[in-house]
Amino acid sequence: MAHLIYVDEVLKPVPYEESDEHNVLSCLEKKGVELHSHCRSGFCGTCRAMLLRGQVKYPAGPPLAYLREGEILPCCCEPVTDIEIKTY
Repeated sequence: MAHLIYVDEVLKPVPYEESDEHNVLSCLEKKGVELHSHCRSGFCGTCRAMLLRGQVKYPAGPPLAYLREGEILPCCCEPVTDIEIKTY
């Protein structure tokens, strides 16, 4: 099932096809949306973003990087619903 990812109040969302994507970060990069990233596996926290709306899951388990309430790591999560994120 396709979900939509809204990033930084941009009106045109990015579609996320569960069968084609591995995580939110790779989906956004394929569509030309740049996010800061480093380890790409949930250790460093460089890609952290605020989840403003929706739900995500972490298929490999919770990330090791420290996250504050409302933050997600796009490098290792997948959307469960349409989501809206704000990058730092």
